Amino acid sequence: MLSHEDNELLCRVGPGSTMGEMMRRFWMPAVVLNELEPDGKPIRIRLMGEDLVCFMDSNGEVGLLDEHCPHRGSSLALGANEDCGLRCLFHGWKFDVNGQCLDTPAEPENSKLAKAMKVKAYPTRVAGGMVWTYMGPEENQPEFPHFPWFDMPEGSCEAFRVIYECNYSQALEGAVDSSHAGVLHRSVPWSEEARWPHEKDLRPKLEVEFTRYGLRYCAVRNADESTKNGRMTQVPLPFYTFIPPDGPKAPEFRRNRRLINAFVPRDDETTWHIQFFYDAGQTIDRQHRIEESGVVWDENFFKTNGKDVWYNQNREAMKAKEGNMSGITGVALEDHAVSETMGRIADRTKEHLGRSDMAVVAFRRMMLRAARHFAETGEIPEANQAKFDWNEITAETFFFDPDKKWQDIQPLAEHLQPSEEAA
Repeated sequence: MLSHEDNELLCRVGPGSTMGEMMRRFWMPAVVLNELEPDGKPIRIRLMGEDLVCFMDSNGEVGLLDEHCPHRGSSLALGANEDCGLRCLFHGWKFDVNGQCLDTPAEPENSKLAKAMKVKAYPTRVAGGMVWTYMGPEENQPEFPHFPWFDMPEGSCEAFRVIYECNYSQALEGAVDSSHAGVLHRSVPWSEEARWPHEKDLRPKLEVEFTRYGLRYCAVRNADESTKNGRMTQVPLPFYTFIPPDGPKAPEFRRNRRLINAFVPRDDETTWHIQFFYDAGQTIDRQHRIEESGVVWDENFFKTNGKDVWYNQNREAMKAKEGNMSGITGVALEDHAVSETMGRIADRTKEHLGRSDMAVVAFRRMMLRAARHFAETGEIPEANQAKFDWNEITAETFFFDPDKKWQDIQPLAEHLQPSEEAA
């Protein structure tokens, strides 16, 4: 369990909070690129407790601005997007992607107000099918990282986003927790014979290693009497999980599929669940991937099959031979269900943890240690993610001899290991 004070430090992410200010030192994904078009509809987005508007101008440049016009506070998301700027509907003030006011048509012709006026704007970059932003101090802006999915051929990477109606940390902990996979995601009812290694061995041995970029851990299970099954998950700061693929014994079309989760805080009580799904050897079927997740969302990215309809849980399917353990359709929707029903912000003072929670405990320790270091020094060395070769930081599924250690199969490069100070 956590103390109330530690839980508050972990969960509070709004402007001025320790964790929120630390996260702002990282580049973060914000909007899926295909939601925008030149001179198209502006997108309202809440991010890190702030209400923002994102738009693409006539030249294809992307702006991320404070949603509220600095004149009288009307929403710029209502504005006209044309001629390389976003024009407020109230009095016509127009802003470019950098937040500079270009025009104040209701003011006198010789007015210098436009030149002196700016709306808060955050820098943006486009990569991997996403618009990314940096929300920290300009003087601390790190280099932009280069993740492997940025280099995927056209059609081989798809990005999605939907809202988790809970704090980022408990959403992320669901993805970190490998021990739940054989129960929550069990592909058959409890009474039926298990199919997959993680369903057959419900007591994986979890081993954690802290790294310069965050942590990694391996869930080791018995595949059979002579073989171990390892599933290694990466957890880079500040809110990512790299999920291992199905592995060498899965059908060929599923062996190398990669899934990256980013649990980006929307505010203290809601989270953007952003997924990058890619495979360099295949075209990703976007619609199939959405259907496979089980999550259905509206135009504002809130689930229509969420808590209000109890995740459309089918209790008959929980018992039927062709059903599944949860009675909920879709792995992602199953994850949302168990995390959201903890409450908007889970009260971790009431938990009773076991050895199966080792990776969850390690994640909390990593985040609290980083936040306290930031509070004391103002420094986040890991924010410069550009210094890592992210091709070296991959999640993997593998089988190995019981006489070996999983680290022998998946060694950690020396330059990725934490310093003695960080450890």
